[in-house]
Amino acid sequence: MAKILVVDDEPDLLELICIGLRGKGYTVQACTGGADAMAMLRAYQFDVVVLDWMMPGITGIEVLRSYRQQGGKSPVILLTAKAFVDDKEKALDSGADDYLTKPFDMKELAARIRALLRRPAELQGNIICVGDLRIDVATCTVTVGDEEIVIRPRVMDLLFFLARHPNQTFTADALLKRVWLDDSAVSLNSVRAHIKLLRQSLGRQTADRVLRTVRGRGYMIVDNKQAELATRSSRRPRG
Repeated sequence: MAKILVVDDEPDLLELICIGLRGKGYTVQACTGGADAMAMLRAYQFDVVVLDWMMPGITGIEVLRSYRQQGGKSPVILLTAKAFVDDKEKALDSGADDYLTKPFDMKELAARIRALLRRPAELQGNIICVGDLRIDVATCTVTVGDEEIVIRPRVMDLLFFLARHPNQTFTADALLKRVWLDDSAVSLNSVRAHIKLLRQSLGRQTADRVLRTVRGRGYMIVDNKQAELATRSSRRPRG
């Protein structure tokens, strides 16, 4: 079973998360500060890291940046009370794979952990590869083959999120909540407009291959390689 590091300076919340994750069979290691977290990350390998942003002393963002700079590849979910889009951009730019705004439901945290654990190795860390599409989260650059594509910041956020969750369909409402954090200035029509801009930025040929609209259900990034690996795994004899 996966090994998870949980870092939070709120004892009650830390205990709640640990109990919930252990109840689902995960091996959980907990610590309450940034210095301890950095020591744990240097000493052990974790499958997922659940990391609080706002901690006294060494913050979660500082832990995350240090971990990525030292070559750490494990997926990181950042827990934050911050709800502004600029804060989310800062989290993703620092190397976070996902974020969760406090207060949150344990079911959602568990679901996001499962989604990260399903990702193949090439989707972990700061580089995401989907077909010939290569996304560098750290530098906010996207290339198709050898050609770099210019994408607007908000459209880039949308691409980051969808690419982090390949072969999963999200409605416009779900994208509004997960990418824009329910920003009151953004409507469902704005989300759809950003999908259109993303298609235009990728170019028709690339967009047709990797970006799909599922009628009545929403939008998804298609990674045929990951889907094939998952199919093979499900067909493998057990026992």
